[in-house]
Amino acid sequence: MAPHTGDGHGTDRSAPATRRRRRAGRLRDALRTTPALIVVGGAVLVAALAATAAVAVQSRASATTLGERSAETAVRTSTTAREIYQGLADADVAASAVFLLPPTEDRRVSLVGAYDAAVHEVERTLTDSMGNAVDDPDRLTRLATIAARLKVYRDVVCAALRVAGPLPTLPGAEQRRPCTPAETTAETGAEDAAARAVLASAYAREASHYMSTELLTAAQGLWNYDTRRLLEARADARPWLAASVLVPLGTLAALVVVQVWLRRRTRRRLNAGLLLASLGTAAVLAMLVSSWWHWPDADRRFPELERAIDAQSATQQRLGSLLAGRADVYLGLGASVDPAGHKADFDRRDLCADPAGQEPPRDRIDCTALTEAVWPARQSRTPNAFRDAVDTVLSEGSAGRAFVTAEGHLLADLTARNEEVSRMVADLPEAPRHLGGTAAWVTLLAAAGVVAGLRQRYLEYQ
Repeated sequence: MAPHTGDGHGTDRSAPATRRRRRAGRLRDALRTTPALIVVGGAVLVAALAATAAVAVQSRASATTLGERSAETAVRTSTTAREIYQGLADADVAASAVFLLPPTEDRRVSLVGAYDAAVHEVERTLTDSMGNAVDDPDRLTRLATIAARLKVYRDVVCAALRVAGPLPTLPGAEQRRPCTPAETTAETGAEDAAARAVLASAYAREASHYMSTELLTAAQGLWNYDTRRLLEARADARPWLAASVLVPLGTLAALVVVQVWLRRRTRRRLNAGLLLASLGTAAVLAMLVSSWWHWPDADRRFPELERAIDAQSATQQRLGSLLAGRADVYLGLGASVDPAGHKADFDRRDLCADPAGQEPPRDRIDCTALTEAVWPARQSRTPNAFRDAVDTVLSEGSAGRAFVTAEGHLLADLTARNEEVSRMVADLPEAPRHLGGTAAWVTLLAAAGVVAGLRQRYLEYQ
């Protein structure tokens, strides 16, 4: 007889599977009971109400960003960033021009005064902006970075001024100097004028390079940060707008479904707790619709505003390039080494108008006076070559007047862009008071109604 292996006749191999199916069947039967379904329905409704409360609270920032008041705030902070950027560029132009003239030149005092006034105006704007940015840590950090870099720039320029010669006393009631006096070989006369000019030019190049690579970059970053907050508002708002409408609607639908099911299952009248929760959710939906009521009109107007801001930014950058190009001319003429490098920097900015054109564009200059002989004029052995070149590039000269004219046109264009943006912001609908906080509290009351109403039915079945 063969040994018994358990596979012969009479062995029930399906018994464990049958027991598992029976246990699963009993579990499904238990979950299908009215008490279990009441618990599951209550959990779903509480989760839906919690999601509704979260959406009501979290959508507040996006709902109010495109309103007139918040948009006006963004534009105002962007205006401040533009003032900082332009003030820094003006300071660099004036500081670069100082080192074209000997310490005894009368025009040098006015250029030092222009530099000092531009720097102090930037410092005042930074102080005011930092005071207004206490609730915006990111912007406050950016402003503090600009202030720290401005101090470094001022220290380098002051070192150049001390090396170039005695510090002038600026006219005015304060009778102040642009830098703190210090014991230097330049002021004690230990070095001759030529050596001091070489060292001062080196300081000036270092200061201008730091301005273009560090300071103006940080100022442009502040401008981009301020305008980006408004430009990104439209994209950020759309998901929250959809959630503010769809999530309460879904919750209200779930409440109705559970109410109808419970009434049919228990053959009782409407559940008071679920009815209260339904009314509360409908009120929440009305609050959120009211909070977003302005958004469709704002969204319709926003593309035009976005184009105006982009044009404003392009004009701002073009003005910065023009001012940096003028500093290149001053540094190239004042430098005792590598004037060709500064000329190459100037050429890369694409500021010169086409000589064949009948009339140069408003943002370009006539570079006819900036001949090849101007840039290396300091090294020229031709009598009065350097003096003539300086007279050409400063504001009274032909090249200087071209820069002043182009700057005036760009400033006028920038002013027009600013007025256009301000008008568009004024046309935006004002954001109503957002009721997200109140809606969240109502949602919590609705959740309490759900728990109380379903608990009553559950206890009846228990």
